[in-house]
Amino acid sequence: MTADSADPDAAESTDIIQPADGPTSPASPLEAFEKFKKEVLDENQPRQLFSVSRMEGSEALKGDIFVHYKDRRTKFRARPRVRFENEEGVGSGPLREFLLNAMKICDEGLGSPCGKTKPVIFFEGQSNHRIPIHDQSLRLLGAFKAIGRIIGHCALHGGPALHGLSPAVKYYWIYSEEDIDEKPAPIVIEDVPDIDLRQLMLQVRFL
Repeated sequence: MTADSADPDAAESTDIIQPADGPTSPASPLEAFEKFKKEVLDENQPRQLFSVSRMEGSEALKGDIFVHYKDRRTKFRARPRVRFENEEGVGSGPLREFLLNAMKICDEGLGSPCGKTKPVIFFEGQSNHRIPIHDQSLRLLGAFKAIGRIIGHCALHGGPALHGLSPAVKYYWIYSEEDIDEKPAPIVIEDVPDIDLRQLMLQVRFL
């Protein structure tokens, strides 16, 4: 067994979000994003149904949503259709609410429905310097793969964005491994979420 085969986050999804190569580069980031959406969205697929319930509260709802993003069979490139259990939803409202709550998973984490345990968070640190937490158990469970799917799915279908990330994280996501090896990400002391460790690093820095 290879390292990749033992890692759920390294496994290939059945619905990979990856654009085709184009002959020219768009003139602006917005044009690049619109071009990406046109290449990735599949209007010919049947609509993907997301069935969830909010009858047991917001945390239970987020748990229902997260299950869909952990499921490799979910077709994220297809047009989504959202159905809330025992509710009559019309128009784009159900989709907007679904994507909003999906992004709350990235932003706030997942708590227990009873509220008696600490939420499981996926990012930590101060505003504009948030980084993914270091948690091997979450990685092995495929949680970070699901978080990536939420971010990409929201971008494709008009949902909210994830704010407050460290520029180093954005750099790591955008550039290739070769580029990062040649020019490392712009990491600063504020990117260290542990305040005690940050103080120790500052002390060493000024020795």
